[in-house]
Amino acid sequence: MFLTILKTVLGLLILMGVGFLCSKIGLIDQVAQKKMTSILLEVVQPIYLFMAYQRAFDKGLLKDFLICMVMAAAAFLVMILLPYLFFPKGSRDREVGLLVSAFPNTGFFGIPLIGSIYGTEGVFFLTTMITMFNLLLWTYGVVLMSGRHDSFRVTLKRLMSPALLSILAGLVCFSLGLLLPEVIASPLKMIGDMTTPLAMLVSGAVVAQADFKRGLRDPMMYKISGLRMLLLPVAVALLLFWLPVNPLLIIVVVLAAGFPVGSVPLMFCVQYDKNSVLAGECLAFTAVLCCVSTPLVYLILNLLMGAR
Repeated sequence: MFLTILKTVLGLLILMGVGFLCSKIGLIDQVAQKKMTSILLEVVQPIYLFMAYQRAFDKGLLKDFLICMVMAAAAFLVMILLPYLFFPKGSRDREVGLLVSAFPNTGFFGIPLIGSIYGTEGVFFLTTMITMFNLLLWTYGVVLMSGRHDSFRVTLKRLMSPALLSILAGLVCFSLGLLLPEVIASPLKMIGDMTTPLAMLVSGAVVAQADFKRGLRDPMMYKISGLRMLLLPVAVALLLFWLPVNPLLIIVVVLAAGFPVGSVPLMFCVQYDKNSVLAGECLAFTAVLCCVSTPLVYLILNLLMGAR
């Protein structure tokens, strides 16, 4: 499985490399990138997430899903609280460090990776991390970056993203045993299967805009990247590895805790006039670093689980 993960990550990086080159030669400019991102976030990814729930109802699977949701909440609690030890009040770009280190790329990077290794069952459990990502980013993340508390009505409106709505719809269909007829399911699956290449092309285009030379001279980038890619997933692994649950749940949650910096937190930095350059450099650096860190986290996790 270690080699499978390594090959999968390398494959995703190759797809990102294509997106990188397309951006550099002008095939994917900022307008095209924005449109591709909208199609991915509003159509392709939600369909993929919904289709992950198109399976026969199983009480054991539902029980594992609920357990995984609790584990995902615990993982995000660790990923939100632990960075406060490294970014005390008054430290440079504190909000950026706290945000981008706490929220991994569970969607753009997570769905292709987990889907390639564990199929739709893995994505089924990964949706718990995606759900927590959305719930906490649009509540805690907004408060952190803006410094204000919005009304419940405004917060609820923000939470109603296509990804979260598709997860809720899929979960309802799974719980009720509602399966789409093949004539509908087949084309939807074809659209959902576009998630991996489209997500990686967009990610590669984003990476192409980063200033690697500047970033490599910035100690803050190394601190954030070290937290995001190694310390936080290891901390989550130490919290969860001893649980007597389906090992796949632990693997999915811990691997997701070690994914690269998410693109949505980067957009938050732009929106709230924080240091988006630093966030972009961390996104680019962690995207490359994952080729080593993700297999390493998997190896550490298996050693821990073997010792319990």
